[in-house]
Amino acid sequence: MDVTAADELIEHLVEFYDRTAGEYDAWAGGLNSRVAAKLVELAHPKRGQACLDVGCGTGLVTHLLAAKVGKQGSVVGIDLSARMLDLARRNVHPNTTFMAMAAENMVFREHSFDLITYGQSLHFLIDPFASLDEAVRLLRPGGRIAVSMQRRSLHTEAQELFYTELGKLAGRHHLRIPQHSTERAELGERHNLLSLLEEFGLQNVKMTELVTGGRVRSPREWTAIMTGTGPLPHTLISILGPRLRGEFEEQLEAAMSELGDGAFRYHFAFIFAVASLPP
Repeated sequence: MDVTAADELIEHLVEFYDRTAGEYDAWAGGLNSRVAAKLVELAHPKRGQACLDVGCGTGLVTHLLAAKVGKQGSVVGIDLSARMLDLARRNVHPNTTFMAMAAENMVFREHSFDLITYGQSLHFLIDPFASLDEAVRLLRPGGRIAVSMQRRSLHTEAQELFYTELGKLAGRHHLRIPQHSTERAELGERHNLLSLLEEFGLQNVKMTELVTGGRVRSPREWTAIMTGTGPLPHTLISILGPRLRGEFEEQLEAAMSELGDGAFRYHFAFIFAVASLPP
């Protein structure tokens, strides 16, 4: 990705998270909070440890880490969204600091942390490989990296249909939205994530998954819940306006009717991994 394209994508992602910050914790019945709790449970932070939460957002993971490491421990959360950081700083723990910082260039001394977490952030980064390289530099011997991300392969037919119709919508209106390559969605597959962590010298990889789902009753409910799945659907749906959104939902409903009982059914699937450096 060239510099101009990367800058455009960064601006787009930050704008997305600034806009959705107030909705993030409550989206899909608090699903993001459940994913954060599962990640911290797997990461198993200990009293007195130093932790770094990369792409901390509203602080869902950060605050849980702070409670686990206690007064003798410390937690730093970094993000590029000013609005997310504003929300994260509310009711902040005394042992926690939030900073605006890029995940690919973290300005901490090497061997500063016992645990580094990526709560649904790694696959959205401009360069996840550069960020993991930084994370390994910052970890102490025996330190751990814990990651959560979505698994696209477990989406339902209805979800894949939604993204197909969304692509047609962008084409009809000649819209160009900055986005990651299609290969980025594969990063959350079990074998890819395992290979990635091992590539950076991490070992003792433990993995688990969380899959939840349901069915909504109308195209309006469907677009409301799917808009929260990422920058591309949120941006496209947001800029349509009432009339064009109504037209899109009518077209979506017609396409969904071909799925029968599978219409408007969704799965939100997440994979979690924790791995350690050699002692």
